[in-house]
Amino acid sequence: MQRFKPLLPLNGSPVIAHVVTNFRTAGIEDITIVAGHNAETLRQGVESLGVRVAFNAQYAEGMYSSVVAGIRSLEAGVDGCLLIPADMPLVRSSTVRRVCSAFRRTGASVVYPVFQKRRGHPTLISSRLFPAILSGDGVGGLRARLAEHDSESHEERVPDEGILIDLDTHADYVKAQERVGQLAIPTLNECAAILDELAVFEHIVCHGRRVSEVAEKLTVQLNDAGLHLNLALVKAAAILHDVAKGKPNHARAGAQILEDIGFPEVARVVGLHMDCDFQKGATLDEAAIVYLADKFVQGERIVSLAVRFQRKFAAARGNGTLPFVQTRWETAKRMVAAVEHILGTDVRRIISPESDVPGTMVGNVPTP
Repeated sequence: MQRFKPLLPLNGSPVIAHVVTNFRTAGIEDITIVAGHNAETLRQGVESLGVRVAFNAQYAEGMYSSVVAGIRSLEAGVDGCLLIPADMPLVRSSTVRRVCSAFRRTGASVVYPVFQKRRGHPTLISSRLFPAILSGDGVGGLRARLAEHDSESHEERVPDEGILIDLDTHADYVKAQERVGQLAIPTLNECAAILDELAVFEHIVCHGRRVSEVAEKLTVQLNDAGLHLNLALVKAAAILHDVAKGKPNHARAGAQILEDIGFPEVARVVGLHMDCDFQKGATLDEAAIVYLADKFVQGERIVSLAVRFQRKFAAARGNGTLPFVQTRWETAKRMVAAVEHILGTDVRRIISPESDVPGTMVGNVPTP
């Protein structure tokens, strides 16, 4: 990096402040920073964070010596400790909570967060292993010591790509600057991990991807016309909108799943993809875009609203849900009118310029 990583500015705060804040948000109050190289500079830089600083005089011997110094600084009687390098600001607080919960639930000697089958940080180490670490010679590093207890370990799958991302190069730093303000929204890789963990059927996954493509086209055009929609939020919510498909009130169920995982804003949008209150003159937001994009996709095909709603109306007449379907139909038409008013063009030209769907993307559905 050629610069002192812990104190690099990132979204208005030093890198290490983001690491501390993420742990504090997860409920971790007893935090120690192990300092070695540039120790006094670091100590001054973290004074306002309210953390303890332990000095590792043997820092030149490598990271293992810092782990030893950190463990020695802990008060007697602790059950374990979380360990994370200071240059990993993109780990979410929800991940820290999940690792701690897994430790309490399993009683494992080591808990590793895992993303796409790769172990990352923070690692939670039981105090049962402290004597072996403190007496170790450091050969092979901490990984070698923990490997001796692999049969006692637990891997906790988390939808958090940040557990694998440290800042080793300037390119890493630039990417972190782009990403740090969007941690409330899962990346596309994280969306895939969520769908995989929940064993969502492939045809539902494919539908979500197509809805995301349509939603992205609408969002890009609308933002070019002056709106300020969050494209990352739109894409993630569209991919995940049917995450609970097959469950009663799947929109609300999906929202609850995503809320529990730690993505409340995505949960809000997903919760509105079946029933979204959008009146004439209202402002288009991310929830409206995902709602509308979903209504233009049947399976994996882009279709007109008329085609999308035909079967809905036919089924509704037999099961008593006609008022709900009628409301959704009217809502979708108002959204189309709002999009076309802003862009001055048929929405069909935006989402499917080469479509063979005849007429407009709205069309008419006979209703009682």
